[in-house]
Amino acid sequence: MATRFTTTLYVRSYELDSFGHVNNAVYLQYLEYARSEYLLQVGLSFNDFQTWNAIPYVVRAEIEYKSSSRCHDELEITGWVSAWGKSSFVLSYEIFNRSTGKMGALAEVKFAWVTREEKIIRIPQIFRERMT
Repeated sequence: MATRFTTTLYVRSYELDSFGHVNNAVYLQYLEYARSEYLLQVGLSFNDFQTWNAIPYVVRAEIEYKSSSRCHDELEITGWVSAWGKSSFVLSYEIFNRSTGKMGALAEVKFAWVTREEKIIRIPQIFRERMT
């Protein structure tokens, strides 16, 4: 079974749209925040990518919105690697609203690994080991 990573955040007022709930585009920022936190949890950072000359590019993102979130709601974002390829992987996410007790969104983001020159490469072994 894949390692499940978890982090939390509170909805900030500037993330709301004119209807008073989190703007749909902000969810992509939440997923990116969570991914950054997951890396730190396993002892990696975005600086490692520069050292390796290996960069995970987002090539597909899907979000299924389940219920709205509002200012000051506490969100728990759980993620795990749900698929591995030679040069790609998929992170699946659940965004659970602790304040309302409802699932806020389900998401999948696919990444492909490339060099700074955008040449497709294999996933760095250390990344695969730490994220499994």
